[in-house]
Amino acid sequence: MRTKLYFIQIVCATCLCLLFSCSDKRDLGDYEKIKVIGDEDPNQALAMLDSLEIKIREMGEYAKHKYDLLRIRLNDKAFNVATSDLMIKKLLNYFEDNGSTLEKQEVTYYAGSVYRDLQDAPRSMEYFLKSLEYAQNGAGDCDSIMMRNAYSNLNDLYYKVQNYDKAIKMAQGELEITQRLKKDPTLPYMHLGTAYLALHKQQEAEKAFDAVLDEIIRSNDAPSHQSTLLYLLNDYSYMEQYSKAKKCFSMIDVDPINDFADFPCMAFAQYYDMCGKTDSAILCCNLVLEKGTDIGNQYDASRLLCRLYNKLGDVKNANRYASVYMALSDSLDFGKRQELAATVNNEFQYHLDQKREQDLQNQKDKYRNILIIVSLATLMLASVAYILYIRRRNKHLQEVLHLSTKLRQVSDDEKQLRKDIEQKEKDLETSSTSLEQTSSELDRVKSELQRVSAELLESEESLKEKEQQLSEKMDQNKTFIKLLHQSELENNAEDVIEAIRQSSTGKKNMTSADWKQLYQAVDELYPLFRDRLLNELGDFTEQQIQVCYLMRIGLSKPQIQNITNLSRVTVWRWSKKYDWVLTSDDER
Repeated sequence: MRTKLYFIQIVCATCLCLLFSCSDKRDLGDYEKIKVIGDEDPNQALAMLDSLEIKIREMGEYAKHKYDLLRIRLNDKAFNVATSDLMIKKLLNYFEDNGSTLEKQEVTYYAGSVYRDLQDAPRSMEYFLKSLEYAQNGAGDCDSIMMRNAYSNLNDLYYKVQNYDKAIKMAQGELEITQRLKKDPTLPYMHLGTAYLALHKQQEAEKAFDAVLDEIIRSNDAPSHQSTLLYLLNDYSYMEQYSKAKKCFSMIDVDPINDFADFPCMAFAQYYDMCGKTDSAILCCNLVLEKGTDIGNQYDASRLLCRLYNKLGDVKNANRYASVYMALSDSLDFGKRQELAATVNNEFQYHLDQKREQDLQNQKDKYRNILIIVSLATLMLASVAYILYIRRRNKHLQEVLHLSTKLRQVSDDEKQLRKDIEQKEKDLETSSTSLEQTSSELDRVKSELQRVSAELLESEESLKEKEQQLSEKMDQNKTFIKLLHQSELENNAEDVIEAIRQSSTGKKNMTSADWKQLYQAVDELYPLFRDRLLNELGDFTEQQIQVCYLMRIGLSKPQIQNITNLSRVTVWRWSKKYDWVLTSDDER
């Protein structure tokens, strides 16, 4: 129970944290918009981010840390070199404890970028590797572009410390993600070929470089691949692949001799050396030593000059550039680079071992907690089952007692029924004699009933004849009265209209004959009314005609409703519609 209570407390605390952090996350809509803009124009995104600083600083801790992380991201994309690791340390501490897997991938990636700018290779590699670890263990919840860039940075770092095997693995990871994302694969292939070339695996390197050249030719966009073509020129020249180097040279538009640049000038030197243009190669190498700023290119230039002068037999210049070559070799300190790589690998392996040990401990605790929960659940289920068993058994006993009581009651009822039957049998025996006596009496009553029934039938037939005669006489009277009434009304139209007005004070059902008398009376008084009515109405119904005639004799809406039995709304609407009837100027 104590463990269960502990779990409940953890869940409640987590829910509260999520509740309070939701308000921050809801306010970060502008953050996501700026992040998207930063992928295309980081400088504009930085300006937009500065405008939100006051608003962000008034929010919670989550929003503030997301704001700071976005600033580091945009500066990295804008190639603004980091000068301090104070901010990234704070972000690492926060997101390692409170961030999602995606946020941990992002913060460790940019930690690697910061330490790369600070020339701290071991820590840069460590955080790039951690970023890959979060991405690989994120179960699909990761940023694939960031993962690809982490592989690319690690390839460069491992190459610089001469750990070429690791550099190849990183390039292969970068190429795999690039192909999955269907992006331009020229850079991953270049990284892969350069690492193979450093291990003197010329066949594999050439295959990777050929893939780059094929991609550039297929794209038909050499101007946008000038930097890649210079690297290919340098590597093909080093491998003495004359035709492919010449193809690259023909696609390059820059002139590094007149418009000096370190690496392009060194690539031209390699190409001229392969083509046997020694003077041009020496000129390019001297330009690199005189004007160049990159110690790696100067190292390659001095080494090539030493070899070229040895080939020419100029021992003095060969020795001079050999001294320069050795001095630059000491400056590069390749031994130190290898030591740094070993340190990084050891530190990251220690991190993996610690993480594995923590995972095992967490898994052990998880299994122990599951065992406790299962045990408690089993005990609870057993208790519930026992309680249900007791209740079911008690219910069964109650049903048995109830059935026993009913059986006793049925038995008693059966005994009482037997006694009643015996008593009825005795009563039947005594009543049988009385039945015989009453039988003769019943026969006499039956004959009497038959006689009375015959007399009733005769009376009924007589009554029917009288009713029929009375009905015929009443019909004759009605017909006579009707004809008399019709004759009187036909002779006096005003009397007909007055009669209808008098009857409209109450409910009256007008017959077709009554309506005919009304029409004849109105037509007699207003000869032109009917023709105008037919012209005005157009399509009409019998009820509309009736309403117009009643309106013409001056009946009110309630009186019209009494006679026509139409609804009050219909009468009011038609009276409004046909109000011209009241203003008719027909005369008798």
